[in-house]
Amino acid sequence: MKDWYKNRFRRNLIDMHIEEWDSSFLSRFDPDVYFDNLAAANINAPMIYFQSHVGLCYWPTRSGKMHASFKGREDSMRKLVDKCHNAGMDVIAYYSLIYNNWAYKAHPDWQMRDIKNHGSRFDGNRYGLCCPNSNGYRKFVADQIEEMSGYFDFEGIFLDMTFWPMICYCDNCKERWVKETGGEMPSVIDWNDPNWVSFQRKRIEWLGDFAQFATAEVKKHKPDCSVEHQYSTAVDHFWRFGVTENITKASDYAGGDLYGGIAEQSFACKVYYNLTKNQPFEYMTCRCYPNLSEHTTNKSMDLLRLSVMVTYLHHGACLLIDAIDPVGTIDGRVYKKIGEVFREAEPFEPYLSIGRQAYDVGLYFNMFAKMDSMENGMSAGDPIINTAQPHEKAVMEAANSLRAHHIPYTVLNNWKLELLSSARILVLSDVPFLGDGEVNAIKEYIKNGGNAYISGRTNPALIEEIFGVKFEGYTEHGITYISPTEEGLSVMKGEFTREYPLVMFERQAQYTGRSPGKTYGTMTLPYTIPNPKSGFISMSTDPSGEQKNLDEPMYRFVSIHSNPPGIFTDKPAMMEINFGKGRVFYSSLPIERAKREQHSDIFSGIIKRLLDGKPAVFASSDAPETVECILFDDEEKKVKLLGLVNIQESFHTIPARDFTISVYSEASPKEVVVLPAKEKIPFRYENKRVQIHIDSISLYSMILLQF
Repeated sequence: MKDWYKNRFRRNLIDMHIEEWDSSFLSRFDPDVYFDNLAAANINAPMIYFQSHVGLCYWPTRSGKMHASFKGREDSMRKLVDKCHNAGMDVIAYYSLIYNNWAYKAHPDWQMRDIKNHGSRFDGNRYGLCCPNSNGYRKFVADQIEEMSGYFDFEGIFLDMTFWPMICYCDNCKERWVKETGGEMPSVIDWNDPNWVSFQRKRIEWLGDFAQFATAEVKKHKPDCSVEHQYSTAVDHFWRFGVTENITKASDYAGGDLYGGIAEQSFACKVYYNLTKNQPFEYMTCRCYPNLSEHTTNKSMDLLRLSVMVTYLHHGACLLIDAIDPVGTIDGRVYKKIGEVFREAEPFEPYLSIGRQAYDVGLYFNMFAKMDSMENGMSAGDPIINTAQPHEKAVMEAANSLRAHHIPYTVLNNWKLELLSSARILVLSDVPFLGDGEVNAIKEYIKNGGNAYISGRTNPALIEEIFGVKFEGYTEHGITYISPTEEGLSVMKGEFTREYPLVMFERQAQYTGRSPGKTYGTMTLPYTIPNPKSGFISMSTDPSGEQKNLDEPMYRFVSIHSNPPGIFTDKPAMMEINFGKGRVFYSSLPIERAKREQHSDIFSGIIKRLLDGKPAVFASSDAPETVECILFDDEEKKVKLLGLVNIQESFHTIPARDFTISVYSEASPKEVVVLPAKEKIPFRYENKRVQIHIDSISLYSMILLQF
């Protein structure tokens, strides 16, 4: 069925990455038992393995190799597919790209190779990686897709692992680089080197080309089949994976599997919501705790319910992942639990296509900026690569702060710049590598009346233009401070003063000059540049055994355990100014990234300041900080859909009690009901606010405001 995904919200995948070196492996696979468990779990769109990372196929393939256990019962998987269709389920095929151990071993010329010409399994790694630039591997993928399409009937396909797990220097990549660019492929990671940055952009381009190729092959044989590529990499994978908007462009809808907990899930749902071509997006996570590595440990029922309902409250489809036992059996107890949760969730599904997400703040997520741009000079062949993502961490912690302070937000991206205008405030958290198109869109947004919070290393030229100051690089000090001015004391909420300034353990952007706007803070430094080797376990000798001269300046310190403030400057570190019709606040330190109560309160206070005390979504909420409020607004249907979720990273969630949500509205609703039972609850309307008192919520609640 075309566009099947629009009303199929209960999905499942049972991992089948099973080897064949033991004859017992998958010997007890039974399509009837598999199907019975799907039915018990109330699944309406199962994702079914036709092949796996191992590379062995679950059909009688000509181009590859069928798993040995299917010999003599070649049609077992097709029987499962037919049973699902007969029960009214839509089937999504699973196929692993790039990760294919059989192809890796059978065709060494298809292998990804590191800078030393070693394949991915050289040191015993489990995963055999095939290069998307190999024409031989591409033909193999095309042949496999053609075979699957002819042998099975399916409505959608999930193409897993569409990313670069390593920096590939195979002959195929070298040849393509020379053809398209010329010269040798760079081998030193240096984000100040245009050649290295060009190489990264090429890797992104090549991966996007491969994704489009695979999608086209599916559509060639099944024009109405939906295609989804693995896109967990959009959220939490660093630059090496080569993923930006290139993957969602090749997918009918966005989704991926993540295992970072409920708070990460809330963030990821907002990322996917604005990246997907079509709604609903898909969020995948496992029934195991904490991830698939614990094959027999289950999530608590509270965590399982939250895993489903956090996605539902963002109007997404939920896919729960399990893994088959090596012999092919399935733990039926798990599917009874999943069925219990999905039967509770099912009555909410008619409401998951209502309206659009409403928010005041848009967190800008630049998917090209998944690196620490200050860490340079490491060889691309070094087994330990810096995986830090300061920008991603800053965005994530900004999200956590906004959620705790009940400021509704979404996550915008550098692909759909037209969405900038939907936010009253745009947050640019420590964003390197903004392109000219992005900078122009941001300036246009502010000049037309949008407000912005900008921090850290975000485009110094933009800060110079807006504030009339001069960028002078970054401090040598890895520990720096911001001291409030007299006018900035209120911004710092009394938490910090000139003598006791706000601290962060990172280098600070330095600006000189006097902004025509307001300066709320200035840069303060420790007495000395902290020696990075001054930790408790460092030794005072170098490898030659020579004793260090501890009287040298680099070994000086003031207080043995810390680096207190001592050098007070007049360099502006917190500034605010009008720009066009909009307003901009800049902090030279990304204070939102610090997981500290004071920093979070100050950051959220700045956002409320930029809102001028006039939020358009939630006027106020005295709910506990664990309760997130999510609003969808449908003007045509004249309804608002309010979701409440109690986000606690614990096995048993403590109920939130006795609080009031105040929703901004131009008119009073006719009624307010709790879904799905449509039980009417009292409300009060005054000063354009709908005030709803909540006696208690355990995990979640969905409330409909009918106008």
